[in-house]
Amino acid sequence: MGADKSRFLLGITIITAGIILLLNNLQVTDVDVWKFWPVLIIIWGLNSMVTGSRNLGAQGISLFVLLLGIVLLTNNLGYTQFDFKEILKVFFPLLIILIGVSLFFGPKVTGKSTLAILGGVERGKNAPWELESGSYLAFLGGIELDLRHAVIPPGETVLDLTAVLGGIDIRVPADLPASADGFAVLGGLEFFGKGSGGIIGSARNEQNLAKDSDRVLKIQARAIMGGVEIKKV
Repeated sequence: MGADKSRFLLGITIITAGIILLLNNLQVTDVDVWKFWPVLIIIWGLNSMVTGSRNLGAQGISLFVLLLGIVLLTNNLGYTQFDFKEILKVFFPLLIILIGVSLFFGPKVTGKSTLAILGGVERGKNAPWELESGSYLAFLGGIELDLRHAVIPPGETVLDLTAVLGGIDIRVPADLPASADGFAVLGGLEFFGKGSGGIIGSARNEQNLAKDSDRVLKIQARAIMGGVEIKKV
């Protein structure tokens, strides 16, 4: 299910709800359409699993959202009788666990770690610099990397980005093959013009990837009450 198909499914769901409401108002049918609102959560979870991040932790979060929607729907239809407060007591701790688990999955990253804690880190604005694989953490701070002025080594360069109550901004040369994959919790992502965010969101996007590329940039990102923006310039 691609992005177009997921939008199609969402559109069909909304149109169906409108038709049922119209038929109800005309007294042709008598269906409580509001019982089916968790279908939107189910579609959200399915869309995130199929078109969002490939990170196993992020997939687990998407699956949990899907299961939550199913439980809420079966409750509304009278098939189950779970207490909503009890669901929330389980949901939030499991969500925190899944966020932690997600940090262990993804491409293996070697190289140094760069931290921006209560401060900022900038690379490439005023002088050339050498890019290498590594991890970047912005905690209550910000990181800006301008790769237009970077010396990019041959082969695959992997960047692992984590923004917690902070932001990370990456500018990628237009001709550099690149891919980005990540998820956000109470935050936002924007990968080459494709965005996702809110309570839970995930995204992946790639630009100019080809088997014969001599230089490739791969980015894995997570934003927790923060934001990550990657753009071609």
